[in-house]
Amino acid sequence: MAFSTLVAHKLRSFLSVLGISIGIFSIVMVYTLIDSLEFKIKESLSSFGKSVVYVEVYPWETEDRKAYPWWRYTNRPDPTVFEMKQLQQIFNRQIVDVVAFKMSDYNAKLTNIENAITMTQVSVEGITFNFNQIQDIHIRYGRYFTSQEVELGRNVCVLGNNIAVKLFGNASNAVNQKLRFNESVLTVLGVMEVEGESMFSNSADQLVYVPLDLLASKAGFNTRSYNPKIIVKAKEGIAIDALATELKGTMRNIRKLKPDADDNFAINKVTFFIEYLRDFFKKVNLFGFIIGGFSLLVGGFGVANIMFVSVKERTHIIGVQKAIGAKSYHILQQFLTEAIVLCVMGGFMGMIGVYGLSFVVNYFLTLTPDFNFVLVLSWSNMAYGLFFSILTGILAGIIPAWFGAKMPPVEAIRAS
Repeated sequence: MAFSTLVAHKLRSFLSVLGISIGIFSIVMVYTLIDSLEFKIKESLSSFGKSVVYVEVYPWETEDRKAYPWWRYTNRPDPTVFEMKQLQQIFNRQIVDVVAFKMSDYNAKLTNIENAITMTQVSVEGITFNFNQIQDIHIRYGRYFTSQEVELGRNVCVLGNNIAVKLFGNASNAVNQKLRFNESVLTVLGVMEVEGESMFSNSADQLVYVPLDLLASKAGFNTRSYNPKIIVKAKEGIAIDALATELKGTMRNIRKLKPDADDNFAINKVTFFIEYLRDFFKKVNLFGFIIGGFSLLVGGFGVANIMFVSVKERTHIIGVQKAIGAKSYHILQQFLTEAIVLCVMGGFMGMIGVYGLSFVVNYFLTLTPDFNFVLVLSWSNMAYGLFFSILTGILAGIIPAWFGAKMPPVEAIRAS
């Protein structure tokens, strides 16, 4: 009876469904955008390395920075390669997998010697050989450094895809070519795979990797400007906090700090960003639900209004049904089913709209491969959409259905 009533009033049913579909579309679309952003941020964070701790001068957490005046950070010594080697010798191999060193933020001028094409302000990073065991460096053309090339600081480099294309016209053409790095001439060993944009660090497409000693010779005594850091990766199964605690004690021993002396280094963990993002996205999800909820609320009021009209129109029918033996819960089920069906149909329309819009947006995003972002429509968000559809149907239909169920049969028949 509920379905036949909906079919009999096609226009009214369609308008009610349309109102709900807009509300469900809003909620599911907001959740999809939030999930897509969260996925992209976590993907960018993976460039820092998994289960990795950084030893640096400055802490990442702003609260830690507020604990000391700026000049105390300025007086801190930089992490050194010598300290990295000491850590490699001292550390318990059951806890630590890899210890590496990196210098970054060096903006260089690169020139293709053959055709004089020049790029300025190129980000060059100096790394130790085992850096690729902490952060994946996927080589598309050519090869990675050998340990001897890095240890001897040879004039070699690995280019990001965009750098190779701009300097040599095609990434595959760059291998074994020569380019001028300030006053030095470098041989291109390899070109990395396309990575796309990163939200937290320079994309590998825009980076150039060189042996650490080569970049250190360019930096001279001004190493602080190039953000030197020791990077320590934990063994699989070792908690990041346990590694950080072990590293802190070992660094204090290496620097011979007294028990009552403050740390003159910072231990930074990627988990800081993860914990911050977890709290941030909880708030964003709540805010997104409120925004989408207003649209759904308007649609719910529309369904409730239609259900009151439907109860009024079928007062005589309710009386007849009760007169021939229908119980109150039969009437309640009938109108409640009608409201839920309306809202579920609207929910499916809204989710189809989200799927269609996501498909179109992702298609156009594929036309700009450097902008590595996609809309991720998950099954959980679809389930949320269905849940909110059913919940809206129950809330919008329960009061009209209750009024219809409580009508005395004689008065209902007379009301006609």
